[in-house]
Amino acid sequence: MIYFLVTAAALGLWLLLLAMLAYATRNPDVIPGPPTSELRDESPALVDLITGNWRLCDEAASATLLDLAAKGAVQIEEVGPELSLVRLREPRTPLTAYEKLVHDHVASLATDGVVATGALAEGARNLARWWKSFRKKVIAEAREKGLSRARWSTAQATLLTVAAAAPAIAFGVAVAATADDRHRDGGFGAAIVGFALLTALMGKLNGERGTAEGAKVAGYWMGVRQHLGANNGFADQPAAAVTIWGRHLAYAAALGMARRAVTSLPISVPADDKRAWSDYGGMWHAVNVRYPRRILWGRPPWPMMLRGVIAGLGTWFWLWLFGVVARALLDLPESFVMPVVYLGAATAAAVPIAFAIADLTTKTQLEAQIVRLRAIQVGSNGDDQPKYAYWVALDDGHLRDVKALGIDESKWGSLAEGDLVRASIGRRLGWIDQIEVVERSRHRGVSSYDDTGEQLLNAPENLGEVPVLLRPSQGAGADAGKADDDRPAALVTPGDLRRALGIEVGPAGPYPDALPTPPWLAVRSCRYQTTGGIPVTVDVHAASGARGGYLMVLGHLLTRVEGRQISGVGGGAMLYPGVVSARTSEGTFAIHVHSPAGPPPPDALVDLARTAAERMEGRSPVA
Repeated sequence: MIYFLVTAAALGLWLLLLAMLAYATRNPDVIPGPPTSELRDESPALVDLITGNWRLCDEAASATLLDLAAKGAVQIEEVGPELSLVRLREPRTPLTAYEKLVHDHVASLATDGVVATGALAEGARNLARWWKSFRKKVIAEAREKGLSRARWSTAQATLLTVAAAAPAIAFGVAVAATADDRHRDGGFGAAIVGFALLTALMGKLNGERGTAEGAKVAGYWMGVRQHLGANNGFADQPAAAVTIWGRHLAYAAALGMARRAVTSLPISVPADDKRAWSDYGGMWHAVNVRYPRRILWGRPPWPMMLRGVIAGLGTWFWLWLFGVVARALLDLPESFVMPVVYLGAATAAAVPIAFAIADLTTKTQLEAQIVRLRAIQVGSNGDDQPKYAYWVALDDGHLRDVKALGIDESKWGSLAEGDLVRASIGRRLGWIDQIEVVERSRHRGVSSYDDTGEQLLNAPENLGEVPVLLRPSQGAGADAGKADDDRPAALVTPGDLRRALGIEVGPAGPYPDALPTPPWLAVRSCRYQTTGGIPVTVDVHAASGARGGYLMVLGHLLTRVEGRQISGVGGGAMLYPGVVSARTSEGTFAIHVHSPAGPPPPDALVDLARTAAERMEGRSPVA
């Protein structure tokens, strides 16, 4: 009994620690502001995050597409009661990382720049990874704007994990001490199970949390929600109504008030197994897919002949048995019963055998587009391994209701939705004998997303995603244990400046001026100067930690002009005339090139920033 009392005490202390941390890291209260129609700068995706208790909802992606339409990057038009189209346009302004992710997905599905809204769920993408990439890109911007932060730091996660070992070990010892000699080894398993349960509980309480500034901004948007809700007309508006309502419809979608528009733009939801969209023949249309029961459909001919023989024998046995009972109860003559038995058995065997022979002798040649590829579990083999039936649905442009066809696993695995194929099919059994890919699907490869560094962001949905063990660059003594990779002179070298700007510079020297940054921002700086010709100076600044993000606005402070976002550099970058700054998982840096001839070409600055970002993250050797 004492062992379990100790276990209960350890568990109680751990739960108390968990409750204290959960309370200390709770989301701030959001107080709705007064109703207003004025829209702030936050994107609909950010609004969805901060007004949804800092959890991104499915409508964020649809709201982002509506916002792109309102800003002219796409056009949504309704051409019929069941058909709306999205037309791609050249973005008028730079897109954020998550806006580009949505825009690229639409582009990957479009034919001649057009895609049906219902087809936005199509494509062979990994939806879980796509959504994770989208979510982290939104969170990266929210943190950059100071609207959110990670709920539990790595230190807190480590504390909870290490502390969870105490009740888990106590439970294991209690089980081992109270078990008989044959089951004492069960204590180790009990400790593992107990530890897993506690860490699972920790994960349920983890996630993104808001800041005081985030709560203030969320309150403002709740006021916008009250104003939009007073109209009460957004719920029934189609997506094409964005041409009338503009960005207000996008924000109504993000605030959960435009359900029809969100439902018609299924970007972040899985494709419907039974309703596919196809552009085969040149016009987008819906195809209804049916998966018949595999009695006489979706099976190869030769095994079906064997099944026919087995079906005939089985039918004969059961009819004979019923005949025996019927003769005894109803006094039916054997001359009547046995012909019925033989006729039923022959019919049960003849139908599948006839279908199999017909499909072996006669094939239908079909050119079509694959609209659905599905593997459906139909049982398991003797080793408890799942057994699947493999289905292919083809659209030949003539029918709007099709039956999926069976296919061998080896052939099924080489296909992709959207492939144009030439197939040899048995019409009676619905089996694909041969299939040849005529043209590869444009969906192939769209599961590779432009992760601009946000994949390194510590933005877990559960504690299992929090890195428990500190990396060498984390913790209080990080600076002491770091290599020289985070020093400004190691981020940009004379060789880089020679390659990107075509200038010769001497070794890095100290930065002689004062930066227009707050005193609490610990910035490391260096300066390069040309050794001849036009006197050009290149200043490199670097800072670590959350406060280091202040360097992202250094270009605005130095140039007093509006910068533009650039993608593909670290976790986000800003470009100004002669200045580029970027954030990475290891810190933030800024590069300032000053020349009497004016700022260098933007491509050269972006190239320098990309090299510096890779070095700061330890992915590129020093030149």
